[in-house]
Amino acid sequence: MKTVIFDLDGTLSDSSEGIFRSLNYALGKMHAPGIERSAVGRYIGPPLSASFSELLQTSEQAVLEQAVAHFRDDYAAEGYKINALYDGIAEVLARLDQDGYRLFIATTKKADIACDVLRHFQLEGYFQAIYGGGSEIPKPELIRQLFAEHGACPQQTVMVGDTHYDIAAARENQIFAIGVAWGFGATYELATADVVAATPVDLPDSIARLLA
Repeated sequence: MKTVIFDLDGTLSDSSEGIFRSLNYALGKMHAPGIERSAVGRYIGPPLSASFSELLQTSEQAVLEQAVAHFRDDYAAEGYKINALYDGIAEVLARLDQDGYRLFIATTKKADIACDVLRHFQLEGYFQAIYGGGSEIPKPELIRQLFAEHGACPQQTVMVGDTHYDIAAARENQIFAIGVAWGFGATYELATADVVAATPVDLPDSIARLLA
């Protein structure tokens, strides 16, 4: 059965404002300087522990865990709601669902927070399962879990995402990759994708061609 795996942040929704809020909340709790709004994009996609390692200039695990916990406290309470669905995404998901594709989420967010986001936008019904890694499970492993639990065929599966993490996860699992040009990743990050979609409306036809 044809399967489409979506990243969440920067692919389905623009979560940058909420992430900006929660990053600065956590940095304040850690008595560290905040970041400028223009810098938030570089911290969307990598695991939170990697982002805080850079922001706090430390690799001390206990410190990173504390910073991540502060972020998640704020994001779970308020940050996830400060979010905007990209224009056309709801219609794309409805069309793919109607056309018989199986839809999944693979995100570096924790699965429960990802579910909250999708519920906030009333989109959770389109997805058969949500795979969230938090800072512990890399995206390639999330896709392997999906294959093991849902029997996906690599030749009939595509990953849709906005950063090199998504493209690399697809390549590692030998599935197709579609990069999206409206997300947080730089253009060069999508260079090895099979297709780069300029707008959400391009996605259904791009997916259909790859999985024909």
